[in-house]
Amino acid sequence: MPVPATVWQPGMRITDVRLNAKDYQAGSLNVSFTSLSSYTQAVTFPDGPFPVIPILNVEIVSGAGSSGRFEARPINPTVSGFTLFVLLSDAAEGADTWTNVPVNWVARMPT
Repeated sequence: MPVPATVWQPGMRITDVRLNAKDYQAGSLNVSFTSLSSYTQAVTFPDGPFPVIPILNVEIVSGAGSSGRFEARPINPTVSGFTLFVLLSDAAEGADTWTNVPVNWVARMPT
């Protein structure tokens, strides 16, 4: 389980755990699919679950080819992960194919 970043108080001892603590996890996926207008993929937080459901942000890191017509968002968040949902922003465009399009995500503790 990730250790939340420390809010330093006078007199606290410095430890490896406190120095390396962070309130976020991040990752990147290479997404591929054939002839679809929407796509989902389960993502598990690599450093373990959060103590509460985190705030999530995802972004498509390419505008090349057909990826410029899609959007991405997280759905079904839990303390252990979420589902990446990629969808065509204009359904009238029809299905498309992606090959190794990078999608980045960041999960962070609510403030």
